[in-house]
Amino acid sequence: MPRLWLINQFANTPELPGHTRQFEVAAGLVGKGWQVEVFASDFNLTQRQYRRLRCPQLWCSERPAGIRWTWLWVSPYRHNNWKRQLNMLSFCLHLLLRLGPAAALGRLTGRAPDVILASSPQLPAAFTGLWIARLTRIPFVLEVRDLWPQVLIDQGGKSAKSLMVRLLAWMESELYRHASNVVVLAKGAESYVRDRGARQTAWLPNGPDLDLFAPRPLPPARALFTVLYAGAHGDANALENVIAAARWLEQQQTPLRIRFVGDGPEKQALMHLAADLQSVSFEAPVPKAQIPDLMAEADAILLSLRDVPLFRYGVSPNKLYDAYALGRPVITTVAGAINAEVEEHRLGVSAPPGDPQALAAAIQSLMNTPRSERQAMAERAIQLAHTTYSRQRVIAEYNALLRGVIAA
Repeated sequence: MPRLWLINQFANTPELPGHTRQFEVAAGLVGKGWQVEVFASDFNLTQRQYRRLRCPQLWCSERPAGIRWTWLWVSPYRHNNWKRQLNMLSFCLHLLLRLGPAAALGRLTGRAPDVILASSPQLPAAFTGLWIARLTRIPFVLEVRDLWPQVLIDQGGKSAKSLMVRLLAWMESELYRHASNVVVLAKGAESYVRDRGARQTAWLPNGPDLDLFAPRPLPPARALFTVLYAGAHGDANALENVIAAARWLEQQQTPLRIRFVGDGPEKQALMHLAADLQSVSFEAPVPKAQIPDLMAEADAILLSLRDVPLFRYGVSPNKLYDAYALGRPVITTVAGAINAEVEEHRLGVSAPPGDPQALAAAIQSLMNTPRSERQAMAERAIQLAHTTYSRQRVIAEYNALLRGVIAA
């Protein structure tokens, strides 16, 4: 039975808010005969609080879905300042102290993992995993969720010449060059990582669990057309653009409700910005297991991102594919591949990022679309989810890729 160590600081189990890709991949691999141990931070990224550990605990383990899941202590933070950097470094140190000796001892006793898989965007943690793998001669696979440090330049305004960006770029290059395989979530990122040294690449996108996100009928006709945004409330999400669109639509007395579900550093400012709007509501984040019911209540699902060059080819938004599988028309403001896919397959409506009037017009257009055509959008989305994005397909390909790495 092959053994896998899976490293991602921000991995979550389904009852917690935040992405659950690592849980779903790990559980799927367990079902295909793997022994999987996941190493993640107990400090929840969305809620900014510890969920399992109680002082003075430094780690604990549990076994959800047959996975050995190890929660590690990291230093806490509230805002994206130096304390966040310390939070990431403390995770790396904990990995080094716990996994380094375990891997070395495992090589002597035959209990070492057969492969180590590290998932970004936390490049220092992936880099730590790489060096543990290299020192103990264990094959290493990198999964690229976000393209660091490019996103820090395009979105965060960092200089490519800054010490931090140059250090991260060096880590990125080392990871690409030494990984047995580099898995990308966004199709457009394959050429990016190859240009920077990756030898073998695979596109295994985010995607829905088709058992969890089974198709649901559109809601019955009602007084208010409901649009749902469920996800992070951060700078990258440009939700002030959505609020500006909502304000314009409210002035036109449009029968609309926009629900914002989630959390993030910009949430309080956004709530203040929308305080006078009757059509907008803000709600707490919910666990992944509750997302299907939440999405089923909406007439359409909104995906919003800022106009960042990297987002034109380098994102794989899970909520979008969940909406496809559930059978909901989508509203997207992501220039490049995402908007193009929605338009090409006629899955909903799109608007350029940063243009609230265009977004308002797109929402109105979808509201005025006959129910029969919105149902057809839903059916096309369901078909695309099954043929291209299903979690089941991704897990089958991951299983084949990792077994191939071990056999090489």
